[in-house]
Amino acid sequence: MTEDAPIPAQGAFYHALGTVLMLGYQRLEPDELAALVEWDAIAMLLGGATTIVEESFGGHEIWIELVERLGFRSDLGLTYPNSVGAIGYVQGGRIVATGPGDVGAQFQAGLDLHRTMHGAFSDRLRIHLSPHGPDTVPEDILRETRRMSDQLGVNANLHLAQHLTERRVIAERTGKTSVQYLHDIGFLGPRVMAMHVTFVEPDDIVLLARTGTNVVHGSYRKAKEALISPYWDFIDAGVNVALATDSFSHDLVQDLRFTAMLAKIRSGDVATPTARQVLKSATYGAAKALNRPDLGHLEPGARGDVTVVGLDSPFNSPVFDPLRSLVYYSGARDIRCTLVDGRPVVRNGRVLGTDMPAVSRRARLAAEKVWAMAQAEGVVSRQACGCGQH
Repeated sequence: MTEDAPIPAQGAFYHALGTVLMLGYQRLEPDELAALVEWDAIAMLLGGATTIVEESFGGHEIWIELVERLGFRSDLGLTYPNSVGAIGYVQGGRIVATGPGDVGAQFQAGLDLHRTMHGAFSDRLRIHLSPHGPDTVPEDILRETRRMSDQLGVNANLHLAQHLTERRVIAERTGKTSVQYLHDIGFLGPRVMAMHVTFVEPDDIVLLARTGTNVVHGSYRKAKEALISPYWDFIDAGVNVALATDSFSHDLVQDLRFTAMLAKIRSGDVATPTARQVLKSATYGAAKALNRPDLGHLEPGARGDVTVVGLDSPFNSPVFDPLRSLVYYSGARDIRCTLVDGRPVVRNGRVLGTDMPAVSRRARLAAEKVWAMAQAEGVVSRQACGCGQH
């Protein structure tokens, strides 16, 4: 719905989709939402993921059932504020937002979920705290989030320096950048996963490195907003970086290539980053960001989470350097199997434990329902309707 369509000048991808997302959450039946969520999980697993970080605005019960049934590993958080409207959407060409509601109660819901579900399914499910961002969460809740993160030994994940509206709001409120603001209230640290981190100053990067804060980089996701988020800037400064897809389609192998090539464009240097550095971010860097020393490597004592990629197709062979063949020439089409805890989750292009054709049919019908509602409500752009220039 947003391909080739404009987004607000100071907004992000989700602002353009906000009204459509609200329609879906409000009007889809539970089984329709479940079909869309499962189809998305299938895409991520077929795309090479073994651990999926889920920031949930609703339907987390659906997600938990999928973790149990399909066998993948997940780090789940209940986002607060917990509505799409509260984080902003486009109306009349402007970004507006509904009230955030009782953010303290929403934060408590995340703590309650941690108490009941953290470590479930042989530790394949872990629960983190998920404040949405520095511009949408009150300072007292951010401080309490950090305190409980330390007390429970779990991560606090948030969107940071994601778009210009966030930067403007924080500057007007505090006179600081988003990174400087979080640093000054004591929020940053090794148990923080900061997602996107696009609009930063050199001093911000120094603070992220000094505090050991983890950055989650989504190259393909930001490229769809005509942006190249820093990558090499962080690596060069000693910041730990994890890779994520965060956008349809969820081809994590393709994202390796996007990360490498867009970072080369930004750095102006063909030699940086290298394939090895990018692959490290997708494996060891991601595990470090999750505070999971038992993931991201294959050595005695580590979990058996493995994605096997074939290097024998016309697109990625002959092979002279396996790492470069993987990063620059491969994609989800080359994945042979995926294992979590040593057990197969994906084999020969199929996710085990689900009827993919049946889920596909249900998801298509649910998506068509959302599309029809969006057209009826007039919230889909001319480009999305196929009415733009050809």
